[in-house]
Amino acid sequence: MNKFSIVFIVLITINYTAISQTVEPSAAINKNTLQFEIESLYTIQKEETMEMKSWSIPSALFRIGLLKGFEFQINTPIIKEELWENDHLIHSLNKFDDIQAGFSINLWKEKNSFPEASIMIRAILPTDSEFKLSKLGKICSLNFSNTLSEKLSINYNFGYAIETDASKSGFYIANFTYKLSDKIHFFAENFGDFTNHKLISHNLNIGGGYNFSNNFAFDLSVANGINHHMFYVGGIVTYVINTKKS
Repeated sequence: MNKFSIVFIVLITINYTAISQTVEPSAAINKNTLQFEIESLYTIQKEETMEMKSWSIPSALFRIGLLKGFEFQINTPIIKEELWENDHLIHSLNKFDDIQAGFSINLWKEKNSFPEASIMIRAILPTDSEFKLSKLGKICSLNFSNTLSEKLSINYNFGYAIETDASKSGFYIANFTYKLSDKIHFFAENFGDFTNHKLISHNLNIGGGYNFSNNFAFDLSVANGINHHMFYVGGIVTYVINTKKS
């Protein structure tokens, strides 16, 4: 798999959890909680004479707190793609992309400088007509966070992905989040992926968000490739429901 394809997979399959950040949270959501994350993302990726323009219209992530410290996750991306060569459109399609389904489990709480941690595991389920169990992909991520001060935290992930075509790559994410107030936050993060032989992509993402209430928030972010030609801008709406019956 070439750099063009792998970077696109990082953006579409690994990326999307809460508040327009690629970083995965270090703790599962609370028991009896249903969290919807609806995101739209516009991405431009270039390599030599080729240019891919992609929109998620939208992608939806459902996170369900089933037990204390355990959540079920399912991601259903709807994608529009355009492939250009020398400024000529050569390919265009709308598709229901591969579904991801899995879970996140809390490992331990933060103690002094020892980070809070969780593990996330998802299967990538092909949606094409030639579905086979042998084509299942996998994502596994160890997710950590440290509280640096009352307003500043660092969140970081290390993971590994096996795609439906059996290609493999690792990924890393490092995120600093600053909480200006109970309603406003900003973040900056670095994310990328790699193989056994080389660093494939290296990217910078910045953004911020506003919490309208305890269960409703909107975030916006932009990212740019550092060692390759990639740019994206995205927005996400997060809504949380308490499913426990009174």
